[in-house]
Amino acid sequence: MIYTQLSNGFGNNMFQYVAAKVMAHYHKTDVLALPPFASYYGIAPLKSLGVNFVSNQDYSGAKPVDDSTYIRSFNAKYNNTDLILKGYFEDHRYYSKMRGKIKTWFSPVERRNDNDLVLHFRAGDRLSYKNEFYDKPKVQDYLSAIEQFDFDRLHIVTDMPKWDRLTVEEFKKMKFHVSVQSDKSVTPEESVEYFNSFVDGFKKFNPIVEKRDVHEDFNFIRSFRNIMFQHGTLSWWAAFLSDADKVGVYGPWRPWKGKSNKNLSQVGFEGWFKWQ
Repeated sequence: MIYTQLSNGFGNNMFQYVAAKVMAHYHKTDVLALPPFASYYGIAPLKSLGVNFVSNQDYSGAKPVDDSTYIRSFNAKYNNTDLILKGYFEDHRYYSKMRGKIKTWFSPVERRNDNDLVLHFRAGDRLSYKNEFYDKPKVQDYLSAIEQFDFDRLHIVTDMPKWDRLTVEEFKKMKFHVSVQSDKSVTPEESVEYFNSFVDGFKKFNPIVEKRDVHEDFNFIRSFRNIMFQHGTLSWWAAFLSDADKVGVYGPWRPWKGKSNKNLSQVGFEGWFKWQ
């Protein structure tokens, strides 16, 4: 059996699960997922995508596999060994050549008949992190990238409770996916100014913004012919599993990570382009 230890975050979980599925495909076995905690919000959305979770199995003797040992574990000597993946496995080279096969592991989503564009705007706690805030693309960068699409209507998928100008007091009352410690956060005024610049900048498109559950957002993005995102792992997998004609991904990905930055904007699929 291949086990995969999930962390917090739906997009992270997609990498952890698919990495385990790729390995299970090689070893001709099955995958079971371990949630980060019993009440984890991602359990139901992941189950809806076909992920099976550990129930009463004893996985204590499974051989651990992390990011540094993942490739070496594709070895016939482990065919009869239980393995447990503990890492993030965010390397497009693990998945790109198997894209067609991987897409068969998930129920298809009917592609939209229109020519609309969906933009995944990851905000929430990401509006506050000091280590990345000053490297974030500005609204004009987004607008320049949007101009590379020929589209009719703009849809925005976001984790913000509302898409409208915010006051600092409104922002302070909002609860997000992760709480950012004050010493690791920019001021609320900076966060609000940044967010409001996008509300104002996208106003000319009269964007369509609706609230959905995380797996509904995931499948919603998958259904589009035109997809754009910055560095979200949820939207990366939605685009990877889609039949989109054009996908715009932020080229620098997460530049504040320096040498540990991932290669997820480097996939080179037909129709994908990098913006910055």
